[in-house]
Amino acid sequence: MPPKKRSSRRGGKQSDDESLDDSLEEETEQAMEVENASTEDDIEGNRPTEDLGKSVSDAKSPENPPVEDKIDNSEPDHENQEPTEPENTEDEPPAKKSKIAEEALKKIEAEKQRKEKEKQDAEEKSKIDRKKELDKFWKTVKDDPTDFTGWTHLLQFVDGKNDVEAGREAFAGFLKRYPYCYGYWKKFSDFEKRNGTPERVMEVFDQGTAAIPLSADLWIHYMNHCKTVRKEDAAFIRSQYERAMSECGREWRSDKLWDHYVKWEMEGKNYPEVFQLYQRIVKNPTQALSRNFEAFKGFLKEHNPKDLMDTVDFLELRKDVINGMKSESSKDDDATGNKDNDAAPGEDTETEMKSAEETQSIREKIMFNAKKSYKEAEERVNLRLKYEDGIKRPYFHVKPLERGQLKNWNEYLEFMKKEMEKEGGDITEVEILYERSLIACALYEEFWINYISWWETRDGENTTKIRNIYRRACNNHLPTKVDMHSRWAAFEELQGDFDEASVILENLEKSHPELISLLLKRINLERRRGNGEKACELYETSIKAAPNKSTASDLTVKYARFLRLHQMNTAKASQVIKTAMESDTANPKLYLQQVDLLLNTTPMDVQAVVAVLDNALEQEIPEKHKLLFSQRKVEFLEDFGLDIAALQTARTKHVEITNTYKDAVAKEKSEEPGKPNSADEGKENKNGNSNGSAASYPPVTNSSSYTAQQTQAYNNYGSRYANYPQNYGQYYGGGAGGGGGGGGGSGY
Repeated sequence: MPPKKRSSRRGGKQSDDESLDDSLEEETEQAMEVENASTEDDIEGNRPTEDLGKSVSDAKSPENPPVEDKIDNSEPDHENQEPTEPENTEDEPPAKKSKIAEEALKKIEAEKQRKEKEKQDAEEKSKIDRKKELDKFWKTVKDDPTDFTGWTHLLQFVDGKNDVEAGREAFAGFLKRYPYCYGYWKKFSDFEKRNGTPERVMEVFDQGTAAIPLSADLWIHYMNHCKTVRKEDAAFIRSQYERAMSECGREWRSDKLWDHYVKWEMEGKNYPEVFQLYQRIVKNPTQALSRNFEAFKGFLKEHNPKDLMDTVDFLELRKDVINGMKSESSKDDDATGNKDNDAAPGEDTETEMKSAEETQSIREKIMFNAKKSYKEAEERVNLRLKYEDGIKRPYFHVKPLERGQLKNWNEYLEFMKKEMEKEGGDITEVEILYERSLIACALYEEFWINYISWWETRDGENTTKIRNIYRRACNNHLPTKVDMHSRWAAFEELQGDFDEASVILENLEKSHPELISLLLKRINLERRRGNGEKACELYETSIKAAPNKSTASDLTVKYARFLRLHQMNTAKASQVIKTAMESDTANPKLYLQQVDLLLNTTPMDVQAVVAVLDNALEQEIPEKHKLLFSQRKVEFLEDFGLDIAALQTARTKHVEITNTYKDAVAKEKSEEPGKPNSADEGKENKNGNSNGSAASYPPVTNSSSYTAQQTQAYNNYGSRYANYPQNYGQYYGGGAGGGGGGGGGSGY
């Protein structure tokens, strides 16, 4: 067979990938045929040939047609291409022919790689787009973790994409914050069924039923799954039903879960188990108690008690019934005078009648006993019915509850606590009711606190239970509530777990970095546990990270007191105050604290104290604070000064400051509409004498911005001068009026 000519197309490029692949494969086949023909020539001893077509024909047929008839097989290209002349492959060496085949194979391989790369690029682009959209949903809930709608949009997105890692992260994040949303536990389990492993599905169900054990719907969903994956394992399914009943069987709306259990046992024709279930159901004060009792009666009518009861129990019950029947029969015989008249074997219809009567009597006896349990449960249902009818939203939702709903829950809880404390009461019902209330009122802090308080009043060791309630409240439902976390930290500290208490306060501080009180709680915790080094570290860190100078100064004052009184390090305390004064020169608290440090230093440096007071008076601070420092200076020099001239100068300056302050107060009050001018302030008394600045203006007048602790510090400072003469004002030279304004006063 002569080789086919290769046609070179110089026209337009084909756009269809399939056409290109076909042309490349055709070219490769042509090249391979040429190479094979060349190889055959080499094997025959390299004999000379007239043309390539003839040698190929000789290898296949004894009759060789003219070469000229075979080689002109080129066809014109009708797709805008000029017909090309057939290439003469006679003169091409074998190496060139092999190279052509290699180039064709390379083209095919390159095309495959191009397609694969395009596919990978498309997948990568799609992945990037999904990641961007996922990040957008995550940003919404990270910016506001309480945005319930944002969470639902995120879960819808990951659930539809079936991305395992993204889905697990989203569901875990949502259910950590809202674990009472049983519907999303169901969605999470379904997600794992589609994308995860059977083990992961069971893990999700275990987490869900532990988070909300009173959800009958979630338990039913779980039991349906168990019956699907372990349908042949009746023992396992029954054990899981019993597990569900122990957790949820006493919930007010648990009837559908009991019905689910009964239906499964009926399907398996396990009638003795059904009988036992009904006996348990009629003792339960649930919403559908009367319906359950009627169902029990219908079931008992359809089945012989002998097939339902344990043999020992049945025989004992039958014995009681027969004895009762004999007693009644003997009374009837005595009344009628009848004697025994036994029938022949096989014709004892009376015995059959007695057997039917006996069976009916056993049924009646069973129902009599069941009715007693039913009546007791019915009484409890009637007591609770008023409150149960008032519950309009028993499930969890982020929307606020109406005030009437909250009131109904609180009244219901108080009623049940009183009822169950009576003789014969079951305190477990109070616990179940508290857990039900927390589902509907999970976002209300007072319900969690009341529940914990109730457990604290109960007898026995309840530490583990209380800790579990704190963890659920603070870690899941109320992650930013200050009071709740503070109570938890105090609880753990009482148990001796200082590390856990510290972690609780530290996490809370991250949510409320602006609350200095939380930081002080942490510091005082470390102080109580004797960790002074950690307390100092917290003080220094907080001072550096303070949002403003005022806050930093307040913390510095507390730090200085801690250093002096707890660490006995007055030198470092003084250095801390001096450093703070460099950045907050107009803060009077710092100067007062520095004075206090110097007064408690032995030996006391009088000049250093006076220098601090003078420095404070030179600052741009309110006049009332200047009056405070001026009076402190006069009092100090009276008690500890050695230079009378310095004392007289201080008195004169104090009078000036007092008058300036009076003028400022009078001006401020006169500018207020509807208020009389305070002209009476500072006026002379009836005798015409001035009361003096000390009498008119108390020595310590703190601004509203001062803390209670700082006010106490001022009072403590002033108490050092409690024995000071009451008429010391005369030494200051009078007040604003009178002729004693010369400064020295008549006392000197």
